[in-house]
Amino acid sequence: MKPLNDSPPVSPRPLTSALDIGTATYVKLLMRFRRRIETGEWPVDQQIPSLEALVEETGVARATVRHALSFLESEGLIGRYRGRGTFVLRRPVSEVFYDIPTDWHTLVDQTPEIDIEWLATATVNDAIPVSHPGGTLSPSGYQYFRRLQRHNQIPYFLGISYLEQGLFKKIGKKPFNTPAPMRVLQKHAGDRLGRAEQTITATTADPEISTLLQLAIHAPVMVVSRTVFDVDKVVIYESTGIFRADFVRVRNVLREGPG
Repeated sequence: MKPLNDSPPVSPRPLTSALDIGTATYVKLLMRFRRRIETGEWPVDQQIPSLEALVEETGVARATVRHALSFLESEGLIGRYRGRGTFVLRRPVSEVFYDIPTDWHTLVDQTPEIDIEWLATATVNDAIPVSHPGGTLSPSGYQYFRRLQRHNQIPYFLGISYLEQGLFKKIGKKPFNTPAPMRVLQKHAGDRLGRAEQTITATTADPEISTLLQLAIHAPVMVVSRTVFDVDKVVIYESTGIFRADFVRVRNVLREGPG
């Protein structure tokens, strides 16, 4: 087995993105309006300010404000009624779109409502970057994935993954069209699964990440690194996920109460 090496693999061809960084304005408005519903500033069953009032308040185009409101409507938080105005229907179930899982069971069972866009896939025969020590690399090499995930059409997650080539040949690409790669591993690796580790850190968006996730440069992002080993301590899956910080949170129960 090849020892772990932190040197980067041969990179797949550079990516280009069709996303327009200017469209991030509607995302900022969406999050601002959503927080008003969360906090009760816009109460349930009450009418929110008119489109004209919101345009005057925010100083952005009518189309941009209308676009932001359409996402709240698609989430079921507001309803627009001809001749009456726009009303708050309910508060969000969670103040964020996505809770970052902190245990294997949740990783396997999660079913977020998202869309996936494949950005790149390639075979990597050289060493790959591994975020957690204590294992070896597979001599068969790895399949590289790069995927963008969206919630209500808003890009919130960029995933970079490496799957052991032997497993990739067995599983194929299609099962990874779902947002739950650990479920795929659980199903196909079975008794071969060993230790799995996760590390969560905070950083800021570089120009490429800011473009892909429609963020300002240096906006906060959360980075989730995961390594899955087999029972022989061979790395079978390595991933780095970059989340918009305003779309996610990490939540743990530190202590159960009595009863």
